[in-house]
Amino acid sequence: MALTLAYDAHTEVGLVRSNNQDSALATPRMLIVADGMGGAAAGDLASAVAVQEIARTDAQLDARIAAARAEREADPVDHEEDAGSLTDVLTVMANTLNRANERLVELVEDDPSLAGMGTTVCGFVLHDDRLAVVNIGDSRAYLVRDGQLHRVTRDHSWVQTLVDEGKITEAEALEHPHRSLVLRVLNGSPQHEPDLGWLEIVPGDRLLVCSDGLCGLATDAELAAIATADADRPAIIAELVALAHARGGHDNITLVLADVAIDGPAGPVLVLGSASTLAVPTSAERTASLPVVTDPTPDEAGERAMTEEERYALTGRRRLGSRVRMALAFLLPIVALAGAGGIWYSYTQTQYFVGPNDANVALYRGVPDQLAGLPLSTLLETDDTEIANLPPYYAERVRQNIRTPDLAAARSTLVELRQKAAQCVAQREARAQATATPAPAPPSESPEPQTPAPQSPEPASPAPTAEVTPATSPAPVGEDC
Repeated sequence: MALTLAYDAHTEVGLVRSNNQDSALATPRMLIVADGMGGAAAGDLASAVAVQEIARTDAQLDARIAAARAEREADPVDHEEDAGSLTDVLTVMANTLNRANERLVELVEDDPSLAGMGTTVCGFVLHDDRLAVVNIGDSRAYLVRDGQLHRVTRDHSWVQTLVDEGKITEAEALEHPHRSLVLRVLNGSPQHEPDLGWLEIVPGDRLLVCSDGLCGLATDAELAAIATADADRPAIIAELVALAHARGGHDNITLVLADVAIDGPAGPVLVLGSASTLAVPTSAERTASLPVVTDPTPDEAGERAMTEEERYALTGRRRLGSRVRMALAFLLPIVALAGAGGIWYSYTQTQYFVGPNDANVALYRGVPDQLAGLPLSTLLETDDTEIANLPPYYAERVRQNIRTPDLAAARSTLVELRQKAAQCVAQREARAQATATPAPAPPSESPEPQTPAPQSPEPASPAPTAEVTPATSPAPVGEDC
């Protein structure tokens, strides 16, 4: 027996926007929502690029997982504690988002007016009866289990940081003047690290993935009142869309709703929104469309050079000009390199990154490189967060240095890492306490069955959510402690 997904999806412009910049994909193995942004800078194109790239991965998923497995097994690094095929799926999805990000770079190079476009990506990938979770941006994924709605992903937004710090409530975040400030998206920037992780599922679970045209207008409690109702998927979708309309419907509204079943029939491949209407040129088509420029033959170049000199220069001046040209040919590259080096160094000092300082997380200005043995970065501050207290995924990211576009984003990253370390420490303490003093079941009741999951941070029964304590819930996505 195998777990399967039965799903429905919906996308629309909403009540205010003139075009739909959202895209969505629903297949027997993938449930994905992408919310494009950029207005005139083609947010619809960005979301279409992401979803179409993910759709190609979906069509070749088994082959790509096999390739990732072969590469992993060929790596001499010890994989004794590796999660095997689970890691391979996350690698495939990370590579897919990298390719989508590179396509955005290519499109902007071809048409600079597209600069500024970006997209969120959020959703699930079904593999071996578990769900891989991928998220970047402020679209959201939810799990409904036993009549409770649980948020699976964490928004990469400024207001989410404020909520996490306890400075504002979830309801206040809906009205915050900076609620649209997203800290991480796919936009061609190298700082596009997604959250990747795993979610245990059981038959009867319900899954919801949506853009902020829905979750940005209502609290989780308001969504739960509808999503947990005993109704079929089309009715639930209609009520959720009606809720977004009632709150103004000022953004595109896209959602995918799915139920987890056993050995259910395979559903159709659904591509919605911009991804279904925009034809994005492939890399091969882009290369073929570039003009072919041929260099002149030596004879042609010499003929032109001689004609120009004979027409405009006296013999003596030509000799002097030759000396000047020789001098310039020698000096100009040196001057250009020195100027470019100065400009490049000045640029590096406008950059920031989060990296290791001994055993702790630290904030640096510059780039994590060296020039002639000299570092191109300056330590600004060392945080109290110990790298060893971070989940392995984030600890490795810190060791490899997390580059950020500005100081505010760097400090936000510090705050996020501090919270993840605290959650991880709490989980480890809770697990140690549970192991040391297991609670006996009352004599009159049978203990509830529990399914240990030593390779995953999530137990099979409780649903993950950012609101419950680590003692009763697994870590959020990407936080395997």
